[in-house]
Formats: sequence, C-alpha cells, structure tokens
Amino acid sequence: MRTRTAPRIIAFAILILFINSAHRCSAQYRTTNFVVTAPQPALAKQVGDLAEKYRNDLAVRWLGQPLPKWPQPCPIQVEIQPHAGGETSFAFQPGADGRSQPFDWRMKIYGSPERILDSVLPHEITHTIFATHYGRPLPRWADEGACTTVEHSVEKEKNHRMLMQFLNSNRGIPFNHMFAMKQYPRDILPLYAQGYSLAKYLIMQRGHRHFVNFVGEGMEQEVPGQESQTWNQVTKKYYGFNDLSDLQVRWLLWVKKGSNPIGRTDLAANTPTAPVPTNPVTNPAVTRQGATPTLETLNPSESWYVRQSRLGGNATMQRPAPLTATPNSPAAGYAPGSIQTNAPPANTPATPTVWR
Repeated sequence: MRTRTAPRIIAFAILILFINSAHRCSAQYRTTNFVVTAPQPALAKQVGDLAEKYRNDLAVRWLGQPLPKWPQPCPIQVEIQPHAGGETSFAFQPGADGRSQPFDWRMKIYGSPERILDSVLPHEITHTIFATHYGRPLPRWADEGACTTVEHSVEKEKNHRMLMQFLNSNRGIPFNHMFAMKQYPRDILPLYAQGYSLAKYLIMQRGHRHFVNFVGEGMEQEVPGQESQTWNQVTKKYYGFNDLSDLQVRWLLWVKKGSNPIGRTDLAANTPTAPVPTNPVTNPAVTRQGATPTLETLNPSESWYVRQSRLGGNATMQRPAPLTATPNSPAAGYAPGSIQTNAPPANTPATPTVWR
C-alpha cells in the first residue's frame, strides 16, 4: 500500500510546485482603469501605464475630451508569444443616464513586447473608447478601420499592400455591403485592409471628430433593410459625396494614385487646408519617414500582426515588386461603380461582443 501511495504523493507535490511556480511567474499591476497581468512586473507596469496614456490621448483625439473613469477596471492579460494579436470582449447594459454602457471587460493581448506596445495595445484600447462613447457595436469596417489607424506605421503599410493585392484579386468589398456588415465576414482580412484605407481617407479630409460624428449619425439613422439609403444620405451630409457609390469611386481613384495625403476640407468655407497628420499618439518604435518597408511575398492567411512579428520588428526582406494599380486602369474585379444592388452575402456568425 505504501509503495503505491508514494508515487501519487510525489506527483501531487510536483503539480503543486508547478502551479506555484506558474503563479510566481506572473505579475499584476493596477491602474485607475486597468488591471494588467503579465509575465514580468516591468512589462505589467509598462502596459498598464501606456494603456492609461492611450486611453486618455486617443479619447482626446477621437472625442475631443478624455473618458470618465470606468465603474470597473478592464482586465488585460498579456502573453509573450512569437505571433501577435489581441481580442477585447464586453457587453452593454443601461447606464444611470439611460444610455447603454459597456461592462464586463476582457482584453487579451499577445506578441513581442514591441508589437504589443506600439500596435496591439492602442488598437484594442481604441475599441474600448468607441464602445464607451457609442454604447453600441459599430459597423465592422468603421471599428476595425479606425482602430488600425492608430497602429505602428509599419503595420499600416502592410495593410496598404494587402489592400492592393485584394483589389487586384476580386476580394474587394462593395461599399453597400461593407457599410451594412455587423459581423465579421468569412474573408476577414479584406475588411481590415479596406476599412483602414477608407477610415484614413475620410479622416484625412475632415478629421477624427468629424469621422466619429459621421459614424454615430449613420448608426442612429439606420433602418434595418435600408442601410444603404441611410448611409447614402449621411455620407452626402458629412463628406459631400452623392452616395456610397460616389464615395467608392473617389476612394478607389485615391488608392490607385498611391493613397497620398490630401488637403483637409474646411466644412464652412469648403476650402482645402494643410493635410492632417495621422501618426500614432505614442510610438516606441520609430520608422524613418518616407521609407517603405520591403517585405517578403504576402501571405493572406497571416495577419499583419503575425507577419511583422515573424519578420522581427522592422526587418526588411527582398520580395517581388508589390501589386500596384495604375492611375488610368481600374483594379481587376473591383472597377469604379462596382457596387451591387443585390443582397449582401451571408456573414459568418460571430460573438457580437468580441472585437479583434
């Protein structure tokens, strides 16, 4: 009997030691609005302090003022992994003022420390800012597109290259379909790349707060089954385009010319002013301005987070010349005026309270 019990006792002791060791390897850091759990105390503090800074600075950028303190802090789970990414989940409940407010926050971010701090963390924090401000889920293109604008410039450049590949391979999303999407589509990467490009295009013209008001009014005015009509009207009101088709044509021409900075339009005088800078608020890793990273051939099955981590930060590798669209020829499979009038394709159901 004793000889049979001893191995069990030893195995149990080893398990306890393993659990205690794993617990000691994680550190927790509390700020006003976040509780960070990370492998090392220094990283937990760095993520927590930067999360508060992003929350404040990005709210001022998008909303014109900081957010109030949340009733409950948002837990952030940090993991060091060879690939990078993130996921934030929350639900909505009526607040004291009658507006819906997010609660039950859960954020998980992973990757190299560099990518976590300069891309994944600001992306996920921006999701929380929009959720707090609107009190409801956003159209996927606007949410993911706007959140991608705060990532590191290397990540945004990869989105542009992916966009050119998608537009040249019949994977572009007609705007009347994209504006009506409430769930992630099966082919998710074009939504990220195209949403980012369109958000950048609109923000360059009239700024971040105008974009926030545009999205907010579009959601308020939406009628189920008549999304296109609503967004046609709101687009004309806020940006002067006749409808979504006109916006798509103008945006596509801008993409074909290189997606370069454009003059911001003053709403009152309707006169161009200097281009609006769209760099991230805080960026520990600085890319030389004007330099275009040379990357290996794009793999559509990888996220830009994953690819950047695999390439080791700002690593450059030789690759064939990237796909480009010439100014005088439409992108294959996504020509100007390609918006369809038929019902949008079915989307893959996704948990409505999860944002990536």
